[in-house]
Amino acid sequence: MSKALCCYAFETLLNKLNLEQTKVPLKSYFEAVHEDASKLPKSAPLFVTWNKNSQLRGCIGTFQSLAVEPGVAKFTVSSAFEDPRFAPIAAKEVADLEVDVTLLDRFQPISDYNDWSIGEHGLKISFELDSEYYSGTFLPSVAEEQNWDKPTTLYYLLKKADYPVSKKSTEEFYSTGLKEGWLKLTRYEGLKVHIAYGDFIAIRKSIVN
Repeated sequence: MSKALCCYAFETLLNKLNLEQTKVPLKSYFEAVHEDASKLPKSAPLFVTWNKNSQLRGCIGTFQSLAVEPGVAKFTVSSAFEDPRFAPIAAKEVADLEVDVTLLDRFQPISDYNDWSIGEHGLKISFELDSEYYSGTFLPSVAEEQNWDKPTTLYYLLKKADYPVSKKSTEEFYSTGLKEGWLKLTRYEGLKVHIAYGDFIAIRKSIVN
């Protein structure tokens, strides 16, 4: 993946918070970290994730394919300021932040709720019950980072979709839903890269100084 995209996320955040007067273009970051932009997809589904002191601080993205540069800029802003789970990121927090940019690929519907691998696949669930629609997703890194096994991941995926289910009935729920066809479970892969604020600043200084 690309450290340049993570640098561009931080650059976008600094400008949005008025912490920098000039904006370093993405092209300059590709040059600074010696990456070939042509090796990345021109468009992809993507997510931007902010962490502070190793704790989630915001994450928003899309499963629609977007042009990568404007897509990263768009979801940098929405994940930093519009994630309803968190207060907007403040300028005083920036030095403690880390950012992940994940480009998604290889979406595959699965009929077996165990047909995926921790650390390799993300999961997306959607279903409708009692005239209510539920959906949720976990990026490929989530289960591994949380030290979850498969049953635990599947349970928390339902909780993220805001569907009330007990942990002991989780696997039966998936089995029934997939067998009857009203539940859709999709696995997918992601190209993810991570950078901390200090590393970003060092790269930025190599460009602007």
